[in-house]
Amino acid sequence: MLAHIDLKIMKKAIFSIAVIFSALTVSAQTSTKPQAGAQSIAPKGKIYGEKVDVKTAHPIGDLAKYMATRPSITTTISAKVAEVMKNGESLTVKDNTGKTVPVHFAKIGYKFPQDLVGKTILIDGVISKQMTSTESTPQGNNKGSNT
Repeated sequence: MLAHIDLKIMKKAIFSIAVIFSALTVSAQTSTKPQAGAQSIAPKGKIYGEKVDVKTAHPIGDLAKYMATRPSITTTISAKVAEVMKNGESLTVKDNTGKTVPVHFAKIGYKFPQDLVGKTILIDGVISKQMTSTESTPQGNNKGSNT
């Protein structure tokens, strides 16, 4: 039997989406201040992988509206690095609400330095939604609980 998910939980799930990037390219940036009316972000830092088309980059805050009706999209986003994992092969970025979003790469082979933390990067790849097991379970459904 399928679990019933009400609208409130669905909204919560949309805003607490775990985003997986099959990133093809990451380009470190010192800032992402688009000019008035433009989404373009000029590259100023080191490039890891292939060069990114910065004219199509969207701030990570725009993802909610793009992902509202789609399970995945291919795009370029800009985001601030929250953490680089010890092995340097993956990282997390912060969204516009301050939540961390994991970034996973399809091609391992790049080692990202710890000094990327706090810098704005451009990521080009596939973005998809993933629901965690707690988000897919309706609230109040505590099987096995005697309380």
